[in-house]
Amino acid sequence: MKRIKLLWLALILVSILSGCDSEEEAQVLQERDTAGVIIDISGSGSVQGIPLTPENLENSIVDFSVNTIEMNVEKVSGIETDISKFEIVKRFNGGAEISVGSFESVPFTFSLTSLNEFIEETGVSAEELRIGDVFTFTVKVHQNDGDIYQYSNQSFNLTVNCFADLSGAYTVSNSVCGAGSTGTIPTINISQTPDGNWYLETADGGLLQYCTSNTALVNDGTISVVCGEVLPTSNLAFCPDYGIGCITGGTWDQENGILELKLNDDFFENGEYTATYIRQ
Repeated sequence: MKRIKLLWLALILVSILSGCDSEEEAQVLQERDTAGVIIDISGSGSVQGIPLTPENLENSIVDFSVNTIEMNVEKVSGIETDISKFEIVKRFNGGAEISVGSFESVPFTFSLTSLNEFIEETGVSAEELRIGDVFTFTVKVHQNDGDIYQYSNQSFNLTVNCFADLSGAYTVSNSVCGAGSTGTIPTINISQTPDGNWYLETADGGLLQYCTSNTALVNDGTISVVCGEVLPTSNLAFCPDYGIGCITGGTWDQENGILELKLNDDFFENGEYTATYIRQ
């Protein structure tokens, strides 16, 4: 097995972070120059239910139980003098924009609480919605001179999904070093993201941080779960560039609170391995 050099990877990490800072700074300057203000969007949302024919998800009618979104929009910096209004637009499966709300200034909160509000003007009925359909909500800025800009990089993308709640604290083990090279992987938390996905404080089953000497390097990440199936993802801190802990699939057991991940590790040459998260 390869042995990672902590100092070398730490220096690379510093370089990556510096690069991100530069990119974020450039984006900030660009948005300030165009839209007039930089905003921050937080909140949560879900469009969830039970498919009536789970063996045929693509064509199954969904019995919806959770249909909410709350977007909290705040100003980070900038001047609103040249702005006439802020507008929320909705798209269904990437289709045409539908205006669903306008506000004179920030901060403001936009919310929907019923399925009818989600499907209004989309041209589809509740019975036509299917698992995997996507509602996208984006903030647009209208300036006094007629220019219009949108914060597309902060859109809410809510996927029609089976009900799932992964939030909580978990014990973790993996097939490489069990409960960790020192005998214990600390309890890790899973929380919901604004888009209805799930953020794992340690997303590689503890491989990098607890199976090697790199205890300061956290391989966190975000997963999507569709009707009990974990979708493959490289959305982990050390997967895209190093191939550490990339998720190739998995399952979620809502009744028992057990998350099983299938992963792959190229850097340490472990190859395919598994990790088990059990909610406490």
